[in-house]
Amino acid sequence: MRTNVHRLLTLSLLVVCTAGFRHIVAQPMRRIEKIMTNDQYRPFLINNVFNYYANNGSGSFNGFSSKGEGFEFPKGSNKHMFYEDGVIWAGYHKGRAIPTGGGSTYGHGLQPGRITISGTLTAPPVADDPTLARYRVYRVRRDVNPKTTLYSVAAIIDTEHSLISRYESATARQIYDQYIQDWNEWPASDGAPFTDVDSNGAYDPAIDIPGHPGSDQTLWYVANDLDSARTKHVMGSPPIGLEMQRTVWGYNRSGALGNAIFISTLLVNRSGAPIDSMFLAQWADPDLGNFMDDYVGCAGRALGYVYNGKTPDTAYGIAVPAGGFFMLQGPIVASPGDDAIFKNHVCHGFKNLNASAFVFFMSEGLYYDPDYYGPGASVQWYRVMNGFHCCTDGAFIDPTTNTPTKFLLSGDPVTSTGWIDGTYGLIPGDRRFCLASGPFSMAAGDTQELVVAHLAALVGDRISSISLLRYNAGLVGQFFVRQASGKVDVPSGHPRPAGFSLAQNYPNPFNPFTTITYELPESSLVRMTIFDLLGREVQTLVDERKSAGSYEVKFDGAGLSSGVYFYRLTANDYVSTKKFLLLR
Repeated sequence: MRTNVHRLLTLSLLVVCTAGFRHIVAQPMRRIEKIMTNDQYRPFLINNVFNYYANNGSGSFNGFSSKGEGFEFPKGSNKHMFYEDGVIWAGYHKGRAIPTGGGSTYGHGLQPGRITISGTLTAPPVADDPTLARYRVYRVRRDVNPKTTLYSVAAIIDTEHSLISRYESATARQIYDQYIQDWNEWPASDGAPFTDVDSNGAYDPAIDIPGHPGSDQTLWYVANDLDSARTKHVMGSPPIGLEMQRTVWGYNRSGALGNAIFISTLLVNRSGAPIDSMFLAQWADPDLGNFMDDYVGCAGRALGYVYNGKTPDTAYGIAVPAGGFFMLQGPIVASPGDDAIFKNHVCHGFKNLNASAFVFFMSEGLYYDPDYYGPGASVQWYRVMNGFHCCTDGAFIDPTTNTPTKFLLSGDPVTSTGWIDGTYGLIPGDRRFCLASGPFSMAAGDTQELVVAHLAALVGDRISSISLLRYNAGLVGQFFVRQASGKVDVPSGHPRPAGFSLAQNYPNPFNPFTTITYELPESSLVRMTIFDLLGREVQTLVDERKSAGSYEVKFDGAGLSSGVYFYRLTANDYVSTKKFLLLR
């Protein structure tokens, strides 16, 4: 049973790795307590996702729901894809012989507020009072601001109220007033991002725009790990002295951006001592509809995702979405001649680390979870972040190649190739996963950032949704890089692409529907046509002038026979042709 107070994990088997993980001993049931004191949960709902975030590090957990399930997709459907998620870390601090860890899983190692006095080698850091109202979760949107009235934005607020009132008792007036208060009191001096319209370096609510630059909605809070009761509850570790600034943002768009939430986790080492061989990781407990029929996987060593292991799902039915976390930006390390993205800017002489491991967990057999609290938890999680078994520190073996791997289930369910969930004795069930990046070091005063996109995709059946999810991840990644490098004018309504492009359709093969996406860097006379193998024109999908931007075209092949076809895009002097396959 899952509630907003506890979650029961029954781990019936413990496998000890010696020459192939052969020895099995009993593992007791464990109870995960949630600490709620001074913690605040607030919703993100600007696009097609409804999700909650808290100033203790928690994501996708709905603290107002009896079931606790978060990440409602599509928004308003009362169908959910994730139970909880959070960022965790571990590294060697102050010469300790074992790694020190922290972050948020089912329990939370963070309390609200800043670290006001950084530590030294002889004095510990000092945190501000976590109960202060200024350390709430701030939430703003561009179209609800001090220049509006409740009457002028009534449609927006009424829509939010209808969604939020299912869980909270806030009135429409209270929702509007909180938006205005958060706009006026936006904590830019604590590190909250904003658009400096007058370029004077200071936040002015009458002139500047709070939130991630160009976003339509932003949530922001600051927290720290200086409550030892919380850190020991999560990782069994003492506090390090890390301040975490978290930015959650998104866009009121259709397509890939409309099904994505961007999350930046910024860590500042205020401990007064270095942290060596450190890892950052995105942890998640996906519950896709009925949580007992899930599969998970890893694509491109940057996308950890969940999909349905069988159909129909008792919540979603036949048309089941896929969802996951895509690592957009890893920690940075010095690398002469390279460029990295850091705090929404390009940083010369550095590079971003890629994902270094993807590990999944289930409640029995070889792939059981690390401890979620208590002594030894940080050691187990550190092994997982390194891509090894939590309790034995042994390597995982890809059963399709019989070789060690740090990226489990990295095969392709769409083509049924490689190591995929549901093979080699795995059956549909409850899953968790962890996508890690490292190692790196943090000197005293250093800052590191992890940015992920939380994605959802729904088209046709469970396998087609995987194809769309992977495709959308690529679009979201391109958008993020272009924005950070200054090549996208976000507020213009449509991102301005860097060049002409025609993407591969999804899904492919298809029956009978598929989607084709293309991008225009300038206003263009566009023509898109479908041809058969003999070069005969089958259908014209687009024949008109289009403004710069990204576009999607739906194609229905219901009247065609199975076989290979081609689609061609002509835009000004640009011509591109791609092949796709209709299967009946």
